[in-house]
Amino acid sequence: MARKNEAHDMVMESLTEALMQLMGTKPLADISISELCDRAGVSRVSFYRNFASMDDILVRHLTRSTDAWWAQFSLSSEEAFYQNFWPELLTEYRKNQQLILLIYQNERSNLLKEHIFTCCAVNDCTDEWEAYLRAGLAGALYGLVDEWIKRGMGEFPKDFSLHKLRFDKPED
Repeated sequence: MARKNEAHDMVMESLTEALMQLMGTKPLADISISELCDRAGVSRVSFYRNFASMDDILVRHLTRSTDAWWAQFSLSSEEAFYQNFWPELLTEYRKNQQLILLIYQNERSNLLKEHIFTCCAVNDCTDEWEAYLRAGLAGALYGLVDEWIKRGMGEFPKDFSLHKLRFDKPED
């Protein structure tokens, strides 16, 4: 099973890298699946086995990156979590700056929105309150990150924390 996962990971990595290279030379809309597969050295069957579209490659790459960060960060104490969330999240996005800038240059900021809503697992909620909470948080995160990207991915206000965004459940 390990060899199958390694092959799968290699296909995903090859397609991601090839797509970023191609997007560096021309608009995403001008890149064909055949051209992408040729550049990545994989078959079209491999592409369609793993992705429905080229957009899926970009969203999955962002999600895999932030999932690894989240697995570590979510172990923080509550105080550290609230204090460090913004600086650490933005540091993680800076690691993917090349990809994020390519997404924005191709007028695909909706992919970042899709990524954030996927990470917040809005669709996985059965509890109505939690679903609204997650949707509100995802929308706020997207709005803040989108503005930060448009402003050049520079410094974020030092005193900004998750405490500024309160979504307290009312007492019953």
